[in-house]
Order: sequence, then C-alpha cells, then structure tokens
Amino acid sequence: MKGRVLVTSACSRVAYCICRNLRRHGLHVVAADPDPLAMSFWSRFVSGRHICASPFRDEGAFIADVLRIIETEKIDVLIPVLEETYFVSRNRSAFSSHVRTLVPDYRGILALHDKRSLLDVAARFGVSTPRTAELAEALDGRLPDGFRYPAVLKPKQGGGGGAIVRISDAGHLRRHVRAARLNAGAYLVQEKIDAEMANVAMLYDGGKLVAGDTYQTLAVHPHPFGQSTLRVSREYPRARDALKTMLDALQWNGPCQADFLYDRSRDETFLIDVNPRFWGSVEQSIARGIEFPYYYYRCAMGLGGFAAPSSPPVVATKWLGGDLMRRIVGLTSRSASGGAAQDGLPHRVEGMDDFYGTDPLPFVGWGVSQIVRRVRRLAGGKVSRESLDGIWE
Repeated sequence: MKGRVLVTSACSRVAYCICRNLRRHGLHVVAADPDPLAMSFWSRFVSGRHICASPFRDEGAFIADVLRIIETEKIDVLIPVLEETYFVSRNRSAFSSHVRTLVPDYRGILALHDKRSLLDVAARFGVSTPRTAELAEALDGRLPDGFRYPAVLKPKQGGGGGAIVRISDAGHLRRHVRAARLNAGAYLVQEKIDAEMANVAMLYDGGKLVAGDTYQTLAVHPHPFGQSTLRVSREYPRARDALKTMLDALQWNGPCQADFLYDRSRDETFLIDVNPRFWGSVEQSIARGIEFPYYYYRCAMGLGGFAAPSSPPVVATKWLGGDLMRRIVGLTSRSASGGAAQDGLPHRVEGMDDFYGTDPLPFVGWGVSQIVRRVRRLAGGKVSRESLDGIWE
C-alpha cells in the first residue's frame, strides 16, 4: 500500500515541487490551502484537494482542519511547507498521535527565524555575519567598530525581500524611518556587503544530517532583495560547515535553508538569513537528485534504504513566473533588471519551480491567482501577506 502524504501551503511553488517529487515515487499526495485557486490544486500529481483555515487568522481552526483532513484521507505523513510549520511545531502534541511529521522544536525555530536572535546564535558558534546594529542604536550613531554605509534596513521578523531597504548614509536612514513611521524596536541596520549569494540547504532527522546541498543565486525578483529566480549548483564548504555547526548544536529536526554572502576576493563568508522550514528553491536540489521531500517522507516513516548521491551533477533551475516578472520590470528600469547579465548561463536549465511540461495547469492556476490578487489590489481590497507579516514569540 503506497504512503499517503498531506502537503500544506498548496498555493506556493514550493509545495508544488514537493507534490511532484512525492508523486514521482508513487506516493498518494493530498494538498491543502486556504486559497481555492492554490496552484497545486490544478496538478495531476495531486490526488486530494482540501480548503483549510488560515493559521494566521484562526490557529485553532487550522489545527482542527488539518486533523480532519488527516483522518479523512488516512494520512501517514504531514509536510508543512512555509510558516505554517511554526504552528505545527507549536502544536506538536495535537498531531503526535495522529500523523508522522518532521518539524523542528519551536524554540529552535524562533532562534533562527528572528534575525536578532540569529545573530546571537551565529556569534555563539563563530559564524561570521555582517556588522549589524539595532535601528535605535543606528539612529543615535552607535554603530559597531568599522561599520560603513551603504547598509540595509531589515525587519527582525517577516516582511520578505520587499521589506528590505538599501540605505546610503545616516541622513537617508533618518529620513526613511520618519517617512515610513517605523517601529525602531522591530528593525536592524546591517552593513551591505557586495558579494555573491551562497545558499545552503539541509535536512535533519532527530539531530542527524540526512542530506545537504549548496548553490548560488544568480537572479532575484524583486531586485535586489527578492526571491531566487535563477540559480546554479556551486560548492560553498565554509557556508555548509557554518550551517551544520548551528543545526548540530540545536539538535535540528526537519528541513532548513540559509543564505550567505560569499566575498570571493577576500574568501570570506557571511550569514544573512535562515529559513527554518522548506525554502523557495527546493527544486534546485531535486533536479540534481537530492530529493529532500522524499527523504523527509522516508525519515518521518522511519524507513531507511535511501541516500543522497555522492557526486550529483551541476544543474541550473528557474522560477519561471518570477523570471518573467523580473524581465518585465527590467524592460522599464535598468536598475530593476535583477541580474539580466546572468542570462548567458553556461548550464542548461534542468527544472522549473512552477512549470512542468506534462502538468501545465498549475502554472496557469498561478497566473489566474496573480490576476485575482492584482484586481483586488486595484479595487482597494486587502491582499493576504500573512506569511510575511507574522510575528513570532
């Protein structure tokens, strides 16, 4: 009898990649999301589709809905994908007798999700980060020794890349804070380092590393602090070792991904962000045979008999929808091109996050949902940013 898996955040391309990978291994895949237009609902790789409450609006209703789906669909393994992972972790006792899952300890999630806390964890284990100050300190001119502008202003939690602002000097910082009416306690000011984006992805099972991968982000949308639209396999041993050191110490359980800046001229690596859950470019690893979703299922079920390839091929992958948006913006603004010079990529694109040749409807569904969101925004309606706006404590 094939295993049955429930994948949440079905609206995301991350969930769609996970569903594709699991179905490729013959598993029965069920998807859930508050959005009836969720892109994974359009996929032929999904056998069950369920609307559930948003955990950001009603945590109790979300837990009840997921438990109902688990019972109805006879689910073996639950894979929370984005920030709903935090709710599942916080309510671990509600799920433990009903389904298998591989989620980190909630305190561990908070330690890495909050950027102020992340700096403390990194310092504890000797992991380099850019020079950083609390916003209130920066406004008073109390900056770390050697700090130089330009800098980036970033929220301690949430916001996504769109909430990060490049700051040219101290005067610019004060003007922006006044204009945006920012809560100084919720932001950090971090020295901007011009370097390549080095990414590390890992999966842990009960404190033990199961599989890992490294790659370089070549283009993002929106530029310059958005999500990866184009990436390629590349080795970053120092970044890999840094993340492993932290996750080993935290006795990690489940997936985790981190972004580093690698200054090749100085051979220095700086940690800037951690996703204590699945990440946007998971297809990059799947395309080279490092199948994180399937490994997750095997680990949660307590099954062995698998191993990540020892010498995976070098591949490039793309988020097609994001790449199209990047190019459209690039037509109207040279500065917003988001790395168009990288389009002469020396590696063939082996996979796309959101488009699969024999399963085109999810990409159509994503387009429809984007149009709906745009219409709502133009009509003055509120467009959900729940996973970006959530604050955890």
